Amino acid sequence: MPKRSTAPDPDEPGDREDIKDTQDTKDTKDTEPEQQKAGPDAPDPEQDSPDSAGSGRTDPDEELDEEEPDPDQEDEEGLDGDSRHSGRRSGTAGAAAGGEPAWRAALRGSRFGQVAVLAVAAFAIAIAAWWAVGPQDAGQAAQAEGAAVTQVDVDGVQQAPMVGDTAPAFSGTDTSSQEVVLDPEAMDGRPVWLMFVATWCTGCRTEMPDVQEAAAAHGEEVRVIVVYVGEDASTVSAYSQRVGNDLTEVPDRSQAVSAAYGVMGVPSHFFIDSEGTVRQTSVGLLTPDQMAQALDGITRA
Repeated sequence: MPKRSTAPDPDEPGDREDIKDTQDTKDTKDTEPEQQKAGPDAPDPEQDSPDSAGSGRTDPDEELDEEEPDPDQEDEEGLDGDSRHSGRRSGTAGAAAGGEPAWRAALRGSRFGQVAVLAVAAFAIAIAAWWAVGPQDAGQAAQAEGAAVTQVDVDGVQQAPMVGDTAPAFSGTDTSSQEVVLDPEAMDGRPVWLMFVATWCTGCRTEMPDVQEAAAAHGEEVRVIVVYVGEDASTVSAYSQRVGNDLTEVPDRSQAVSAAYGVMGVPSHFFIDSEGTVRQTSVGLLTPDQMAQALDGITRA
């Protein structure tokens, strides 16, 4: 007789339940070792799920949206910065393209560059004027300007004669021991150019060549008398020989003549016509044109 199999029939209901229980028991045994390996603190997969209720985690997509800058704004800022840099580069490139170095263009456009250009131009003009006038003439002009009038102290000084007044009369002795007289009542028909100077006066020495030239132009038509304020004959003679004066020179050691004409500064000029009347007075240096004009005024009176 054939043996009957003891294996359950899967087609029968009771057998199907036994098979299910057996499979669940096997799955439970297989899962327990994995939980024991993970430990008691292992997180529950269901709690870590992003869909679980009460989760405290932040959506990574939201964080990226908050921190990521606006690309349009960055593009605008980048364009502004690039425009400024490109403007400077284009200006430098334009200067270089025009044949002018970049450093020269920057210097010319700065305030310091403009001041430097003006200073150089002024210096060039001064040099040109110096060469046009001449070193010697320029030195004399500067010296004359700095010493146009030199103050002198005269004892008993009186009121200086004004234009239209009669010239005060005086007499003295020149460096050649000759008597010199100025008398409004006896002018001999010649006008007089009366000067008050000093040997130590820089301005007086500066204008003396012009005085001699103007006197020579009129010859004997005009008397030129030079009075030295407060100085003696020996001092005046030595000075006259050294500088080569060829005029009538009267030392006024006592300052009597200087006081009568109210002299307070040298050089001083009095232009007196042939009638003994003062026609023009001047204190300080005269130019050649001023000398010629004053002499014409007394010779044609």
